[in-house]
Amino acid sequence: MTCRLTWEKPPDDAYLPGVEKAAVSVMPDRRLSDGERDLLRVINKEQARALDVPSLNDTQLTLDARIAESEELLLSLGVKGQLELAQQGTDHPNVRRELVIRPFRQLLEDALGNQTEEIGFENLFGAEEMDANRDYIRQLNADFDAVHELDALDVIIPALAGTLSGAVDCALGGFMTGGGGVRTPNAMSQFVRELFDKALPAETIKKLEDIAKVPYDALNYDNRGNVIVGTIVEGLSPIFHHEVSLAHDPILGFVFGTLDMMHGTVTTLDFNGHFVIQAAEGFSDRKAQEVFEALATVFLHMLSDVNGSSSAKNGGMGLPAPFMALFSELQFGRFGDTETIAELVKSMFYQGYDFRHFCSMSIPGMITEVIVRVSYFAKRLHEGYSVSEATPVGLSHTKKPKLATTLFIGHSASTAMNAAKVAFTQNPLNINYPQWLAFARYSVEQLQWALIDKPALRDQYVRSAINDEWNQLSTRVDSLWGDVSYQSGCSARRPLDAS
Repeated sequence: MTCRLTWEKPPDDAYLPGVEKAAVSVMPDRRLSDGERDLLRVINKEQARALDVPSLNDTQLTLDARIAESEELLLSLGVKGQLELAQQGTDHPNVRRELVIRPFRQLLEDALGNQTEEIGFENLFGAEEMDANRDYIRQLNADFDAVHELDALDVIIPALAGTLSGAVDCALGGFMTGGGGVRTPNAMSQFVRELFDKALPAETIKKLEDIAKVPYDALNYDNRGNVIVGTIVEGLSPIFHHEVSLAHDPILGFVFGTLDMMHGTVTTLDFNGHFVIQAAEGFSDRKAQEVFEALATVFLHMLSDVNGSSSAKNGGMGLPAPFMALFSELQFGRFGDTETIAELVKSMFYQGYDFRHFCSMSIPGMITEVIVRVSYFAKRLHEGYSVSEATPVGLSHTKKPKLATTLFIGHSASTAMNAAKVAFTQNPLNINYPQWLAFARYSVEQLQWALIDKPALRDQYVRSAINDEWNQLSTRVDSLWGDVSYQSGCSARRPLDAS
């Protein structure tokens, strides 16, 4: 007997959604796609067909028993030789048999001809099976959540870290009000300013000023009072030109400063929110020949300005805090009687809220970062993770579970204390700008994690677990088919282009 198997791969639009997604989507609450419904209809139809086929097991057992009894009777009558001769003549004739697996579309057409009602998993599974499926999915979700669930220490440590850094900010950060209502930098800011004075004394600043001359140091007027720009820019003065000139921003300056160096221009965003690019007479010839020269000059010029001026009696104005110039676009809000947000930021810069103060206000945030990350590292090592797995670098929730969330907790606590301090003192100079930037960053990441990334990763985890079981089932089915083909003398083979 020979046996031939022909196999046709179901089309992708029916095969993939059915096999992979139906295996995953065991919950009836999920809306099914058309491809999934088609596969369920086929499975339902073939399941009903299989139940209608009578079993031959009992008949086969009865027949085997009768044959055995007959053989024993013949042996008892002494006809062993004739029996053996009869058994030798019972070979099956060489009959060609063909097993054909029907195409999926043909199976679907057959199923659609008998099913007009809506189809769902409840048509294939009983109530107990559906409950078991729900429990299994819930367990997989719980297993995923357990990896990212915070325990008591994961909450307490960052909360204490944020409280400590907030206390440092309240006690030592910001500005303090002295006699006559004069506001002066607090201890933390004074400490950082002393470090800048040691690193960049007046003589060093003078050398840097001579080396790094730039076109965007131009003002509205020259020393004789003559206008040297085409458009008068409000704020392009000795006191405020660092704030309105975008090339003086510690971060944006590397972009706009380089462009100004290449074109001999000065790019400004004035106090009215007007963006202007123009050349200044007597400054436009300060150009760089290539990008690297421009970048180097911009950096050296920032060094010459970050700690004030070598010629100013009071040390001069330093560089603004990062992105401070962009607040000039916020021409709304009311602080006090007349100040908008833009006017408030201008006033803060005038009173000393510059890059040096920004650096000092970064210390509380650094305290939070160090405590949270070090405690995360120690705790993960204690839990048995490797050094690479415990190293608190990177914020991927997949590779570093809980780290970003604990940092968010720490910075939230510190930011809340700073908000209380500003509200209590009614002094905007006490706003911890670096702390609020950190809080904004971690808030966005935490929101993205909670609303987008976590549900997607949970779904991926559940699908992966069920697909693993599906692959095991597929392997067992292939093994069973191979065994049946071997025992029946058939040679089962799939075409090479079928997957």
